[in-house]
Amino acid sequence: MQGRHPGGPEFRDERRINRRWRTDHRDGRFLRLRHIHRPECPDGRLYVSENGYDDRGSRPVHGAADVIWLVQPGTWYGWPDYSAGRRLDDGDHFDPPHGPKPRPLLASPPNRPPQPIAALGVHSSSNGIDFSRSEAFGYLGQLFIAQFGDMAPDAGKTISPVGFKVRRLDVSTGVSEDFAVNRGAQNGPATRLKTGGLERPVAVRFDPAGTSLYVVDFGVMTMSAAGPSPQPGTGVLWRITREAGSR
Repeated sequence: MQGRHPGGPEFRDERRINRRWRTDHRDGRFLRLRHIHRPECPDGRLYVSENGYDDRGSRPVHGAADVIWLVQPGTWYGWPDYSAGRRLDDGDHFDPPHGPKPRPLLASPPNRPPQPIAALGVHSSSNGIDFSRSEAFGYLGQLFIAQFGDMAPDAGKTISPVGFKVRRLDVSTGVSEDFAVNRGAQNGPATRLKTGGLERPVAVRFDPAGTSLYVVDFGVMTMSAAGPSPQPGTGVLWRITREAGSR
């Protein structure tokens, strides 16, 4: 099936593209991102987190990272034919273990997608973001990212748990590292590690003074071949502050 949305590029299969349609009609151009979460605009710059493709459905894509974008007006970011600036049929990186190579859906891409600010863990479900705006907390100008955690095996297989933490990203370098993570020999939610701590962080937000970081924890949600199983009454709101004498 072929067609064209007003002001947008021609595409081959409207039924597939419309499943996750994200548009920006400014200047008559389309901003295409697969699955974005709450944007942030420090100093007038727009940043968003985007969840990568899943290894499931009628067009499975393997090994697609979650990313952070610095959004520019009138720019196409690659969905549904690129991941983190790389075309899905480039080599065999995105080929699913038990399915065909993903074929391009757009007949006429509007531009070559840019590179993201950072690529994060595959299936980490990097969702809510916020910037530190206060020296009182530290890490001024750095981005904090809530990672809900993988939904294996439903969204794709993983060797070990991915996500279930809060990451900190220096947007000037693209380097990220763990900020809030459960202690233990392995990564994972507290119920898996049999310790107290984070389950599935879904959002982060600094208070108006910038001295406290609040983390919305969805709570316990286990996965099986039958799908997700969330446990009512397990959600938590965490408050993180800076210890006296620390950075």
